[in-house]
Amino acid sequence: MRALRPRLTYANVMATVAIFIALGGTSYAVSRLPRDSVGATQIRRSAVGPSELRTRAVSSRSIRDRTVALRDLSRRTRTALRGANGAAGPQGPAGASGITFHAALNSAGVRVRGNSVGGGSSAPGIYTVEFARDVSGCEAVATLASVPGGATVDPPAGRITVRPSGTRVEVRTYDEAGAVKDLPFNVIVAC
Repeated sequence: MRALRPRLTYANVMATVAIFIALGGTSYAVSRLPRDSVGATQIRRSAVGPSELRTRAVSSRSIRDRTVALRDLSRRTRTALRGANGAAGPQGPAGASGITFHAALNSAGVRVRGNSVGGGSSAPGIYTVEFARDVSGCEAVATLASVPGGATVDPPAGRITVRPSGTRVEVRTYDEAGAVKDLPFNVIVAC
């Protein structure tokens, strides 16, 4: 008894009492709560995680449809669920080219090649190129060109602008100083 008395402090007595109360409360809950009385309404959200579940405690019948997302499965599981690649199917038909309309015009505004249906020069450096359908919702691009069908030379220096409108594309050409000038060009329209 003498060896026990120096260790008998207030803190030790309170710790021992707390242990008995905690164990008593747990045993009371186990003995008084009926079986299966704790359900989803008594459990807070995310209170039960993988560490609290026994192996094989949750079966597929316990899970409602559409409650497990693909991101909830491990990478290894997703890989295991993915089957082998099947045989390649037959080749499909070729798709349409992104370039729907195109034309090459000389400096006089005469079409040399392409699928434009009309056009010409309305004033110095201003051309219209007409196509078979509305191209106002399409993308048009034009470049200065060497003389179509002529000797291969570098295109003249300058700049060019385009503006689709209805079935036509308006093209304006300028020399290197920025003055309006008749120059040959190519135009492409992608729809």
